[in-house]
Amino acid sequence: MDKLKQTVDKILLSITSTLLVIMVVLSVWQVLARYVLNVSSPGTEEAIRFLLIWFGLLGAAYVFGIRKHIAILFFREKLSETKQEVLGALTNVIILLTAAVLMVYGGLQTVLLTVSQVAPATGISQAIVYASVPVSGMFIIFYTIYNMAADKKRRKESVTSL
Repeated sequence: MDKLKQTVDKILLSITSTLLVIMVVLSVWQVLARYVLNVSSPGTEEAIRFLLIWFGLLGAAYVFGIRKHIAILFFREKLSETKQEVLGALTNVIILLTAAVLMVYGGLQTVLLTVSQVAPATGISQAIVYASVPVSGMFIIFYTIYNMAADKKRRKESVTSL
């Protein structure tokens, strides 16, 4: 499972890096077109906005997977080790439910509702933009399950090493 996580990490890093490069290139083009060539480029602004949505959600899923997301540890660290483990398990279940219900299920419903809507400047279907929500939700579910299994394995190893 570690190999799968490494592969998913590489895929997410590659995609988000590519999206960032494309956004930078489009931003530079937009500035050059507007101020040097005196040409408006409305499609680039919209495309950058859509790419930023995908970048933000996929980047958040990646950061979640490597456990570098924002966490409030102040209260958790005041608990005993057993209570910390229970709180961690409860948190993981809540994250799984939230990602599954709100992001994947709700996101898919939104994608289905927006298939026929197109963006005015680029003509891109809004469903493509909203698809970032269920896709990132699936990555978050994967990472949560992986982290739960890794925590369980770590606990077993710490018990057997005693």
